[in-house]
Amino acid sequence: MEKIFIIIWILFSLNIEVFLIVMADLWSGVRKAKKNGVARSSYGFKRTVEKLGRYYNVMFALMVVDAMHMTCVWYLNSFHGYNLIFFPFISLLGAIGLSLIELKSIYEKAEDKQRFHEAGALINTIAKNRTDIEKIAKEVNEYLNEHKINDESNNTTTD
Repeated sequence: MEKIFIIIWILFSLNIEVFLIVMADLWSGVRKAKKNGVARSSYGFKRTVEKLGRYYNVMFALMVVDAMHMTCVWYLNSFHGYNLIFFPFISLLGAIGLSLIELKSIYEKAEDKQRFHEAGALINTIAKNRTDIEKIAKEVNEYLNEHKINDESNNTTTD
């Protein structure tokens, strides 16, 4: 029974760790937005909540797999004399994987994320105006000119 309580604490700790790393990513995103003068909107916070939901769906599924694994280990240890390790390895690997994803997100440059969103907006505009070639050409030209100006200003400030 003592092993079960220890496993429950380990699983609880892994879930808290996932929550804390997502909050660190949120904090990092808010700091980057503040630094770049970007307005913080409910959309970004909503994405964080959705991300937490997806991550906890994954963690729940991994804990179910670990529960099946540890039930088999308990059975083999108790009734057949095997001495196998009773530990939630799958949940641990999942928490490590999710944490690495969040760490990558924390260290990504905010400018790269902004360019990705701008390119997505351009693609959306192209899709909406797929029959109007002139409007598409105008939007692409504006996008390229804007980035050319931004790149030139960044090159002059870093030289």
